[in-house]
Amino acid sequence: MKISLFTGCVIPIKYPGMEAAMRELARALDIELEDVKFGCCPAPTGLKTVHFDAWLALAARNLCLAEEKNLDIATLCSGCANTLRETNHILSMDEKKRLFVHDILASHGKEFKGSMKILQLPELLARNDILDLIQKRLKRPLTGMKIATHYGCHYFRPSDIMLDEKLDLGYSLPYSMELIIEALGAEPVEYNRQDLCCGAALGINNGLTEESLEIAAEKINWMNEAEIDALAVCCPTCFSQFDSGQALIKRKKTGLRTFPVFHIAELVAFALGAEVEKLNLKSHKIPAGALINA
Repeated sequence: MKISLFTGCVIPIKYPGMEAAMRELARALDIELEDVKFGCCPAPTGLKTVHFDAWLALAARNLCLAEEKNLDIATLCSGCANTLRETNHILSMDEKKRLFVHDILASHGKEFKGSMKILQLPELLARNDILDLIQKRLKRPLTGMKIATHYGCHYFRPSDIMLDEKLDLGYSLPYSMELIIEALGAEPVEYNRQDLCCGAALGINNGLTEESLEIAAEKINWMNEAEIDALAVCCPTCFSQFDSGQALIKRKKTGLRTFPVFHIAELVAFALGAEVEKLNLKSHKIPAGALINA
């Protein structure tokens, strides 16, 4: 399998260990990553609310770059996936917007065709053939660990754009990370208010840091009630909210029980035998001992 890797802006700069994890797991699972000179996605907030057409055109250019190589796109960030998928959807459904963007792209020698797929990493890894390969090539099974998941808002909202299949009415969340966690030998754990936003947007977009941490604290309390050993996420912003957030919350709530937070790529790469040093797990605010000692 060959696919283009969309790392986004945040991961290479702030969390290079997540990118390293993706490259390590790809190597272990025979996935060939093509590095394409993508630009900023741009984020599904910010520019989108200020100049929608500029946001759309910039995202469309990224899609064109993958199309030129006849490759699908794999993302490590739910926000990036949200932008790219929504852009693909809009340009496929709205002729007026498509013609507008076409003229902009044509002036730069680009043409949007809409022939690629945008896959979030959990979707890619939760394919049956990949799950089978993960189980066959495990070097460090995470046996005995209870791991909860947080998908974040952009992973599956709006569902008609972000998910290929409708959610089960009896379970309103995706299940791809749970399948991956099971393949790693760990136990996926449900908890109350699992679909609640991490709260990061309040701090980033509105400067409401205290309110942002209050939402994170609520989720952390529910996770602790479920007695989890670790949390898996698929978005660097959600990672920061729960990793740094726990450290900040503990300053006021000294009795807080903390747990390590991992991007799903880190968990998979570790279990497949990647060198711990390459994953840069020591950069996490909450020590990753629960994983390293699994």
